[in-house]
Amino acid sequence: MVETAVSADEDASSRGAFMTRMGSLLNPRRIAIVGASPRPGYARSIHNALLAGEYDGEIVPINPRYDEVLGLPAYPSLAGVPGAIDLAIVVVSNRLVFDVLDDCERSGVGAVSLIASGFAEKPGDALGEERQRRIREFALRTGIRVSGPNCLGNISVSNRMNAAAGPYFSPLPGGPVAAVLQSGLLSYSLIVPCVDRGIGFTYVVTSGNEADLTTADYIRYFVEDDETRVIGCFVEQFRDPSRFLEAAELAAERRKPIVALKIGRSAGGQRAARAHTGSLVGSDDIAAAVMRQHGIIRVNSMDEMIETLAVCHARKLPKSDGVGAVFMSGGAAGMVSDLGQDLGLRFPALAPETVERLSQIIPDYGTIDNPLDTTGGVWTQPGAFQASFRAIAADPGLDIILYGRPFPGRMEANPDMEEFPASLPEEHRDKLFFIMSLVTGRHREKNYAYEQMLDPIDSLDSIPFLQGTENSLRAIRSLMRYAEFQRARAERDAPDCVDESVVDAARQIVTRAGGTTLTERESKRVLALYGLPVTREALAASADEAVMLAREIGYPVALKIESSDIPHKTEASGVLLGVENDDDVMTGFGLIIDNARAHAPDAKLDGVLVQQVAPDGHELLLGMSQDADFGPAIVVGFGGVWVETLRDTRVCVPPLSKRDARAMLESLRGFPILEGSGARGAGPSDLDAVVDILARFSRLAIDVSDLVCEIDINPLVVFEQGSGALVVDCLIVPRQAGAGEAHEQPTRPGAAG
Repeated sequence: MVETAVSADEDASSRGAFMTRMGSLLNPRRIAIVGASPRPGYARSIHNALLAGEYDGEIVPINPRYDEVLGLPAYPSLAGVPGAIDLAIVVVSNRLVFDVLDDCERSGVGAVSLIASGFAEKPGDALGEERQRRIREFALRTGIRVSGPNCLGNISVSNRMNAAAGPYFSPLPGGPVAAVLQSGLLSYSLIVPCVDRGIGFTYVVTSGNEADLTTADYIRYFVEDDETRVIGCFVEQFRDPSRFLEAAELAAERRKPIVALKIGRSAGGQRAARAHTGSLVGSDDIAAAVMRQHGIIRVNSMDEMIETLAVCHARKLPKSDGVGAVFMSGGAAGMVSDLGQDLGLRFPALAPETVERLSQIIPDYGTIDNPLDTTGGVWTQPGAFQASFRAIAADPGLDIILYGRPFPGRMEANPDMEEFPASLPEEHRDKLFFIMSLVTGRHREKNYAYEQMLDPIDSLDSIPFLQGTENSLRAIRSLMRYAEFQRARAERDAPDCVDESVVDAARQIVTRAGGTTLTERESKRVLALYGLPVTREALAASADEAVMLAREIGYPVALKIESSDIPHKTEASGVLLGVENDDDVMTGFGLIIDNARAHAPDAKLDGVLVQQVAPDGHELLLGMSQDADFGPAIVVGFGGVWVETLRDTRVCVPPLSKRDARAMLESLRGFPILEGSGARGAGPSDLDAVVDILARFSRLAIDVSDLVCEIDINPLVVFEQGSGALVVDCLIVPRQAGAGEAHEQPTRPGAAG
């Protein structure tokens, strides 16, 4: 990759131009609605929303059919409008769009919001794709930024610009959330329930097909906005992956969480793979790895997104993962305990001093535990319910305190009332407090018909009350993981560098293969350049030479056919394992050659590989696969003959530091086996050796990513602590080799097929 140096002045100038253009789109002072009409439709919906939202700029209707629209004087075209237009909202047929864009260019419009459909929404629609290409070219040529096409418009709350078609109350409440959604309709699913619960916004963008501006551009703009503290996005496709990651890195630097609902989990099933790595890693696996490594919080539904956005209102991040939960129900406490366990939340045992304090409050028939059931009896004791919260909040092992209520509704903040002490966030500023209803539903203004709240609240310390047990717990878990990400980010070590001569040598080996799959021996030569330990082996052209090599390597040995035309050696009966003596080598050499010729009469046979047999150890798979969006991805997991059955793998994108590599291993389900705690009588494996191999392999994956489609190491045998690890078999597939069948796996530990 060639990097171009950019001066600080150039960078500042580019940023300034970007912010100015985006300002024309999201904070315009003068808006033209091209296609404005009093008749029902998107144009009237957007126009009415601007009026109802009390937009404090000027609205200019454009339509040659009308002298006025909704009480405002209309113009026949943009050319007839005196003065500059910041934003043109274009609501016309796709056949007329390019005439309007030409008018925008001549009139000096700053930005365009393109509502029209009929572009590249439908796969295989050549005419629509051509129209979208022309929009992209227009934006590049003129510098006029285009939102859409196929969108529903955009909202800027601070500017009172509700320029989006939808069932919204206007003006929308302000708040710390900015959102960009590639699906316009889902903006309804986000905005309406959030507004009902008092969750406010800075911006909401429906980005549509993203012919010009992409999700990455909007995120970058939101990151620069001082009022925005958390960013939500709905993503169907990453239109510009590199810019998306740049924006994500900037958001991480500013500690502004990105909450993403990314669809497309089934895409990986459509990929054909040549090596096992490709069959194990789909495009969604890689997208998930990219988001995880960049601190992007991935959610599975709009409901989960809303709760996660609410949790991310928190002004600080939790210092640990200790959660304390309080309920007035044993059933609720048990339900949350079960769900918490499923989701990986930790409810630590209460400190002895906390138990002592609670024993003075909780009735004898209650159980003091975490989650805590105060029992209904505590509610009847003046001050007792609040005292139980104060005891939990003071526990030194808890950094998050959760209060679960039976249904959604406001809460009394008056300190004389018998519920949660609203002053606790001020009294324990190092901790986070969440109020959660066990179910979702209409947000009640008061709990009882006869009740009159003196000081009703629906948020605590700026965090809105949460709704729904599972999504709320998922959201809290996500905030914890984001905090872990930020801590790791602050301490991350730089990936290792590799000498340029090593890179050149590795690339030459791949290039010399001429687009064909590298042999096992050639593949291992590439690995050895990067310091990966490989088996001792040599190629024999005759039976006598095979015997000589076997003596040098040391019995037992493995014999394997070597031919670039036969990548699947086991299928050709081209492998013999555990060969113990000279006579068996002589016989085996001839047998392997005969089997290979019978299997592939036209194959070019290079000879027979005589190879060291690895000692027993745990077998891992290590591989690299290419993703169309994000490039090389690294997969590690348990390998050998069980790779397809267990499918215990972890995916990350390079470069990997040693901290990243260790985290990959620790996240495997079978990690206790490697650690020595999951297999009776087995000691710990040499994890440091595997971590070093992962980091070096990561560097290799980057250095040859433009030449190589896949790399498949299986097995990588890891020995006991202090004894290292060994690559037993490897396959490198150049990009030109194309897709084929999966690489064969070894038939037993220490051998490869």
